[in-house]
Amino acid sequence: MFCNNEPVNFDRSKTKELFAYLIDRRGASATTGELCGILWDEKSADESSKHYLRNLIASLKKSLKVCGAEDVFICRRNHFAVNAEKIECDYYKYLERDTAAVNSYKGEYMSQYSWAEMTLAELEKNKSM
Repeated sequence: MFCNNEPVNFDRSKTKELFAYLIDRRGASATTGELCGILWDEKSADESSKHYLRNLIASLKKSLKVCGAEDVFICRRNHFAVNAEKIECDYYKYLERDTAAVNSYKGEYMSQYSWAEMTLAELEKNKSM
């Protein structure tokens, strides 16, 4: 993620993953339980993971505030999302069939996250369309 052509600093790798997952959802909300399951695989939403998730959310808010983009993150009780309309994203542009985004896609999508494999499969399936 870039803000004013500078990379945004996330204090923790899990904060970055949390934001990436919400970007992948394109504005659809996720619950605490879903986020805990995604971020810690099979670990359930026990009290320690919920506590850590609250820390990640605070960290994400802090990172976005530093670059003046705090309105990108929607955080309500058990409801977390991004405001996709306020984000310029190559993935979103690709889905809109933007020529530059389609031409720049080289078959890789958030390869560091196992949860992104389903989106990658969809991108590959739609690539030939």
